[in-house]
Amino acid sequence: MRSGGVLKLTVTACAALAAAIAVGSAITGHLSLGLGIAAGLLLGSMNGYLIQSLLGRGTPFVAGSLLRLVAFSLIALGAALVLGRAGWTVPLGIGLAQLVMVGAGVRQGLRA
Repeated sequence: MRSGGVLKLTVTACAALAAAIAVGSAITGHLSLGLGIAAGLLLGSMNGYLIQSLLGRGTPFVAGSLLRLVAFSLIALGAALVLGRAGWTVPLGIGLAQLVMVGAGVRQGLRA
């Protein structure tokens, strides 16, 4: 089974979900919260491609995992500085993107 379909589905679903959340939060007057979650969804959807890229370069899995953890943590800290009180929404969006990726993987696995 190739992961390309799962990754494309993850990015597409996360982009659609991010747009819906951004629009919904703008309508309800909580734009900064929605933009943080949307940004986290978009960043988190790229995690699969980052894993694939690091493993393709021969990076050991543990080192690649630590690199990704540090990178996403730095992004979350940067978002906390930029968004202030709504900074917690970016890691929430990254976590939601991982759930979307699991759902895409399960969907593809059930089809196989």
